[in-house]
Amino acid sequence: MPMGFKSFLMKKTLQMKGMPKDQAEKMAKELSENPQLAASLKALQSDPEVKALFEKIQKEIEEKKKSGMQEMYAGVMVMEKYKSEIAKHRDQLGPLMQLMGK
Repeated sequence: MPMGFKSFLMKKTLQMKGMPKDQAEKMAKELSENPQLAASLKALQSDPEVKALFEKIQKEIEEKKKSGMQEMYAGVMVMEKYKSEIAKHRDQLGPLMQLMGK
């Protein structure tokens, strides 16, 4: 039962961050079924350089959205801007990219 509750919390957290319900459900399910993936993502969060990069990306996406740009376009533009920094952390970001690709 605790895993179900943990999955529920993960799904609700993802939805609050703006992720569509069906995508949040898939991601929460994948994380609950794959503890190694969850551990890899937790390790990403503890890396100060990667964490700072994602905070910068998120902030810039939010700024573009506030100026009226659609989230998808804002995300693409900001990710393009930081693609060399993202590539530098490619090995560490692999689990995240795998999760987002499903």
